Amino acid sequence: MFWSDSQGEIDLAAHEPICGSYRGVSPMGLFWSMRLANGSNAGPAATASFIKKHPLPHWVMLEAELENSAIVSGSIQRKFCLSGTTVRDVVINNSNALETWTETRAGNPTGNVARLFLPPVADGPSRSRLPAVIVVSGSGGGFDIDKAAVLSRHGFATMALAYFGVPPLPKWLHGVPLEYIESALAWLAAQPEVDPERIAILGVSRGAELALLAATRCSRIRAVVAYAPSSVAWDSGGRDKATRRAIPAWTWRGEPIASAPLPLRRFMWRSAFPVVAMKRPVMFRNLFRAGLRNARAVERAAIPVEQISGPILLVSGGDDHVWPAEEMAEAIMGRLRARGFAHRIEHLHYPAAGHLLRYPHLPTTARRSQHEHLRGANFSFGGTPQADAEAQADSWRRAIAFLRRHL
Repeated sequence: MFWSDSQGEIDLAAHEPICGSYRGVSPMGLFWSMRLANGSNAGPAATASFIKKHPLPHWVMLEAELENSAIVSGSIQRKFCLSGTTVRDVVINNSNALETWTETRAGNPTGNVARLFLPPVADGPSRSRLPAVIVVSGSGGGFDIDKAAVLSRHGFATMALAYFGVPPLPKWLHGVPLEYIESALAWLAAQPEVDPERIAILGVSRGAELALLAATRCSRIRAVVAYAPSSVAWDSGGRDKATRRAIPAWTWRGEPIASAPLPLRRFMWRSAFPVVAMKRPVMFRNLFRAGLRNARAVERAAIPVEQISGPILLVSGGDDHVWPAEEMAEAIMGRLRARGFAHRIEHLHYPAAGHLLRYPHLPTTARRSQHEHLRGANFSFGGTPQADAEAQADSWRRAIAFLRRHL
C-alpha cells in the first residue's frame, strides 16, 4: 500500500510502501516480493513457479485500489527474447556428437540437449560475428533456457546446455565427461554467426564447478562467470554398488577427476533430529563444510583455476545455506593470487544473500525447496527476499559488463 503524492501519482523509484510485501524504496519491489496465491513459499511448487526454465513470455497483472475498490487495472508482459531472435535446438547424434536439429519429422527434437539463442544483428557489410556464452545449470539438471534467453538480449549468442537430467544424458550428476563441453564448444564455434575466439561460460552452483573445471581444460573458453562457485571438484554423493567406492561427478579422457568426498552418513545422522523432530530445513552447507575439513582430499581435488585462459568473475552470497560459496570463492581468489594468475579476477560478494542468485526481477520469496532423496523434508537456500533481489540486480548488471569487456 502506498500514499500517492499531491498529484495523485506513485513513483516506485521514490516512494516507500506504508505496508505490504516489502519495505523501503525498491523500483521493482512489486515483482521480486510476489508470493504464490496460496501463501506457500516452500517446496518444489513454489520453487518451480518462481524459477522458470523456459523463455515463454509471462504476464503480470496490476490493479490499483482506492478504499478497497479497484479504480484501474493493467498488465505487463515480460519477454525473455528480443523480437527477431533466432533459436536452434541441438541434439546428440548416434556418435555422441552435437548437431543442429532439423525438422525431418513432426514433434519435438529427440535427444535435445541444448538450445542456442542468436539475437538479431545489423545486416550489411558491417555485420560482425557475435560473442557467445555457454550457460550451464546447477544440481537441478536440465536447461537454464530462460537465463540464456535473457542474456541473449544483451548481444550475446547464448547456448543453454544441459549436462545431466534430460535423456539421453545421465539421469544423475554421475561421471559427466568434460569432453562433452569440448563438443559443445566445437559446435558453437562452427556456427557462422558466432566468433569462435570470443566464447565464455556461465554456471551456477554445481554448474559453476563444471564451468571452472571445463575452462582449465578447454582453452577455447576465454572468460568464466561462476555464481556460487566451488574451489574443489566434489564427488557425486553416490557409491558404486559393486565396489562401494564414491562415484566421481566428473571425468576427463575416461578417467575420474579427483574429487573431495562428502561425509553423507555422518551428516544425515546429525541432521535427523532438527529436520524430523523440529521440522527445520536441511542446510547442506554443513555437509560441504565438513567435506572441506578433509585437508588432504581438498588439496587433491582443488580445481587448478590458474590454468584458465581468461578472466574470472565469482559471485557469492554470505548466507548461502546450500554450500559455503563465500569461503570457496575466497579460496579460488587466494589460489589465483598465489600463483600469479595473469588475467583479471573479481569476486562480487553479497553478505546477506543466499544461494538463489539469478538474473533480476524474478520473485525471490521461495526460501526452501525439496529433494527427492530427502523424503519430503525441505532444504534451505538462505538469504532473504530483499537481499537476494538486490544481489541479483547488481551482480547481473556487473556480469553483463564483465562479459562485454572481455569478449
